[in-house]
Amino acid sequence: MNMLAKKAADGGRERVQGAQAVFRAVELLKLVGLNHGRGMTLTTLVESTGMDRTTAYRLLSSLVQTGLVERDEHKTYRLGLEAMQLGLATMSRLPILERCRPLMLRLARRTEDTVYLVVRNGDYAHCIHYEEGAFPVKALVLQVGGLRLLGVGSAGSALLATLPDEEIDAFHARQRDDLPSERRALASLRRQLAQTRRRGYASTDNLVAEGVSGVGVAFGVTPGTYAAISVGAIRSRMREERRLWVAQVMFEELRTSGWEPFQLPG
Repeated sequence: MNMLAKKAADGGRERVQGAQAVFRAVELLKLVGLNHGRGMTLTTLVESTGMDRTTAYRLLSSLVQTGLVERDEHKTYRLGLEAMQLGLATMSRLPILERCRPLMLRLARRTEDTVYLVVRNGDYAHCIHYEEGAFPVKALVLQVGGLRLLGVGSAGSALLATLPDEEIDAFHARQRDDLPSERRALASLRRQLAQTRRRGYASTDNLVAEGVSGVGVAFGVTPGTYAAISVGAIRSRMREERRLWVAQVMFEELRTSGWEPFQLPG
């Protein structure tokens, strides 16, 4: 084989090997994504794919470095924020947003406050749209594309309440140190989420920002999948009587639009 032919052959092998590494990395990423809730260890990934352990670890380490995958203190792999951001970058064109925008406009008009649409993004609530009401003092505490830990804002608290108790416990174990002080104890968090389940809406004060209150309601999008809307306002506008009225208006608008609010006896 002459020199040119050898170089061409070597280049071809490198391209094949490079493509194979990409395919294997994508396979790992898909598996991690499908098992994001409980996470996967290196051992289970190796068993599921049949890859060499060293190869799997090297590829996973590359995915971790890019932010597509995260590895926690228990050596469990889950989707990273970069992977979630990629998936949610198209949310502005998803049917849920087009279907929810009219009800959000009606809510903003009726309450005169800011209305947010939020979906779950791993351990975070991800804002995909908001509408401003006419009241001159606004609670603009979350921008489109912004992430906030579940259990902090009212929409995120409503979403957290939809999870089974074992998933809530696992979430708390992962994120305890970043939760507000009044939700840092598991018993306290579970007590507040049980209340949210009973009444069908989450209510927060001063969790996102001092002087800001919110009401959040989760609703089913597909079986087992939820989104949430919330109304945020300055605290002086969220006395108990008005808070209950806002929640009832949210229930009404959701049902009028064909969505069923989440409610489960706590």
